[in-house]
Amino acid sequence: MLTEKVDNYQALSELISSRTGLKLRPEDREACRAAVKSRLKGLKLSTFEEYHQFLISDTTESGSEWKEVAALLTTGETYFFRDKGQLALIRNWILPELIENRRDKRCLRIWSAGCATGEEPYSLAILLDMILPDLKGWDILIVGTDINEESLKKAARGIYSQWSFRMVDKDIQGNYFKKHHDEWAINENIKKMVKFQYGNLIEDGSFSQNPDICNVDIIVCRNVFIYFGKEAVSAVFNNFLKILNEGGYLITGHGELYGLDLSRLRQIMFPEAVIYKKTAELEGGNNLKVEAKGFSKPALPVQEASKIKPLEPKTEIAESSKKGRHTEAVDKAASMLNTCKDDKVYLMAQALANSGDYEKAESICRKAINTNAGSADPYFLLAHIAEARGNIEEAMDLFKKAIYLNPSFIAAYCELGGLYEKGNDILRARKARTTAIELLKSLPSQAPVKPYDITAGELLKYVEYLAGARDAALMPAGPKETNRR
Repeated sequence: MLTEKVDNYQALSELISSRTGLKLRPEDREACRAAVKSRLKGLKLSTFEEYHQFLISDTTESGSEWKEVAALLTTGETYFFRDKGQLALIRNWILPELIENRRDKRCLRIWSAGCATGEEPYSLAILLDMILPDLKGWDILIVGTDINEESLKKAARGIYSQWSFRMVDKDIQGNYFKKHHDEWAINENIKKMVKFQYGNLIEDGSFSQNPDICNVDIIVCRNVFIYFGKEAVSAVFNNFLKILNEGGYLITGHGELYGLDLSRLRQIMFPEAVIYKKTAELEGGNNLKVEAKGFSKPALPVQEASKIKPLEPKTEIAESSKKGRHTEAVDKAASMLNTCKDDKVYLMAQALANSGDYEKAESICRKAINTNAGSADPYFLLAHIAEARGNIEEAMDLFKKAIYLNPSFIAAYCELGGLYEKGNDILRARKARTTAIELLKSLPSQAPVKPYDITAGELLKYVEYLAGARDAALMPAGPKETNRR
């Protein structure tokens, strides 16, 4: 009969965490116990202690068993073009810059760390094919790694059910996949761009000697760190910094790097994502350069060709800021500060935020509030600044103030819902998004929604998707998604 001692289970869970990096939270306990018990029966073992001893034995069998553990505790549920906001940034912002900067070497390296069944790296390959006309003249390698070998086998096959295309434009599916019985096979030219390998992010040796994972231009590691302990996150992050090229980008899930030393990275903030650029030339030797870029579309269609644009008014100040001349923008705004209206005061605060001067930006936001106590916009910008600094509670309070002043502030409800979700307050996240959905439904489909520069119809589809995805996440399920998209 299977027996268990609490202390034996605890020791086993600590061993699994140390070897895989997975943080086995209290709420995961029952799912983890069930998964381990299934292995005990298969191995004809009786206790967690016996299983623990088997795992730490230096044998071929124990090595194989660790792969079984990874498969049991991780799930590969994902789909193509997941998180369209971040993919829009990659396509419209990051890839064009890297292509221009690497045009002399004509070489790009991208690593999808925790690639699950391969939809993410294949999505990145499709993006490159869409925006790079002379693709064949480039040396491009996209590497997808994962701890789950069963997921990697499916990724290498490149054949997917219709469920993997639930957020994909029909034209993309038709152009890049062909029917294979009841499923869809990715085109060979895209398949050849991607290489899949086993890799445990916690084991430095998995990558330090790997010639395919060095001098990388983009590392995508989304929704992985949230399942890791702090020490594991720090260790993996430091390895990423060694592997990433100067001028390269690290893309993670929202807020996954809070509390880490980001002194080698330039943090670039968009409403839908924060991206990190590795650079040795930070302004004034500061430990962290933060840029609050103009707002972009959180639901930007992946087939749209135009670059993401800031949503600032068409003024000389805005034009300077959009072109990256932030100091010039600040000077122009400062010259009219004493005589300008409240909208230009707010514009100066945006210019200061873009330049990375958050203290002055906050000061100017306060001036805008004093000038017009009923304006919600300064609170919205202050909330983004607070979020960039990791002050989540403060950011939430500021978004709430913006909503109090403007009960129809759709963007503030969307942002607040995202923060609630990050704090695992799913019920409040649902409530905020439900309000946003109701407001969006009251608008004409083509009505613009400030400050996102997106139509009400487009944003409604995106928010309804977020609300639906999170509701699905509340349903009873097996082990938590880990090392996954």
